[in-house]
Amino acid sequence: CHERDQRKCVLTKAGEPYDVAHIYPFSMRYQSDTVGQQGLSFWGTLRLFWSKERIDSWYNSISSFGTEFCHNLISLAPHAHAYWTRAYFALKPISLSEDKKRLDVQFFWLPPRSRTPGVDILQVPSLPENLDQGPNCTALHSLQTDKRICSGDEFSLETDDPVARPLPDFSVLEMQWFLHRITAMSGAAESQDDLNDDGDDSDND
Repeated sequence: CHERDQRKCVLTKAGEPYDVAHIYPFSMRYQSDTVGQQGLSFWGTLRLFWSKERIDSWYNSISSFGTEFCHNLISLAPHAHAYWTRAYFALKPISLSEDKKRLDVQFFWLPPRSRTPGVDILQVPSLPENLDQGPNCTALHSLQTDKRICSGDEFSLETDDPVARPLPDFSVLEMQWFLHRITAMSGAAESQDDLNDDGDDSDND
């Protein structure tokens, strides 16, 4: 994804050094869709909360190309990658152009929440727009606009060749959008180091 993202962070537009981040965590690349000895699989658990069609779409997107291809990779500045790993922010996929050369996403900081024994499943989570910082006094600055990146800001990811250098997969980004918000709501964002995706960097362009 180096060439696709022009060797810079897709959010801050900062150049090297930057990280190649996994959308679906590298550490979970061997998760299967079968029931193991410990009970429900990761995917089986997701099926308790979302429709079979949606989960099948997520699973098929991952299983068809794996974690080490452009579909699952995105270029982020090192600090943005760290915030991403900890679910300090999420990217909401909005639309993919018909020629698959442009993917529009919306950025949202995920407000910190205290860890609680339970979460009211009927409570609609709030995601205020114009929020210009994340948990623990974190922030991201756009070199393109010379302003802080705020909740609600939209970004366009582009490629000149959707076959050789495809954009991030819409379904995988959608899964990230849901799961990052759940992580933040549960107060478990600080426990995401176990899912750190700092595996071997892919050489895919």
